[in-house]
Amino acid sequence: MRLSNSQNQILLVNKVFPNLLVKTYHGNVFLSNLIKDKWMIVYSNPADLLPGNLEEKKKLIQYLKALKSINCELMGFSTRGFKEHLVITNWVNSYLMDELIFPIFYHTDGILEKDLGEESMEMQNAIKDPIYLVDKDGMTRVVLNGLDESNRTMEKVLDWASRAIQNGPTTGNLVTA
Repeated sequence: MRLSNSQNQILLVNKVFPNLLVKTYHGNVFLSNLIKDKWMIVYSNPADLLPGNLEEKKKLIQYLKALKSINCELMGFSTRGFKEHLVITNWVNSYLMDELIFPIFYHTDGILEKDLGEESMEMQNAIKDPIYLVDKDGMTRVVLNGLDESNRTMEKVLDWASRAIQNGPTTGNLVTA
């Protein structure tokens, strides 16, 4: 893992995304089966995306459509608590069109962080609510540190993903804002 020069906000990882077994409505599935042939944004604590009004809902829908247009899917991992997980899952399943619904998994064990090699405790504590960009081959290319709340907006995430996908597999030259 290597830090970019953007004040520890973007980490260049280039490691295989953990192939976790997750529970879905249709049974247990390995994540690698969900990632095939598309880029994936793995958003920690997607309840932060919950719109507060109709205008925010329209913007979220616009961003989800834009992600799909660049062959990128959104996936959520709730880590804070099961109640928050249920709130966002119910909202997504109730208020989004079928083609925009994205999977949300409950995950409290820190497996992603451990498997992606955040070796030192100092580094683990410096990362808050990470957002992962996973390429078509299941490689974690970049981790966006959610320490800065403004980096967790869908507008920023879409911009970040678009630029990374246009640049191809990241080798350390990610264009940052």
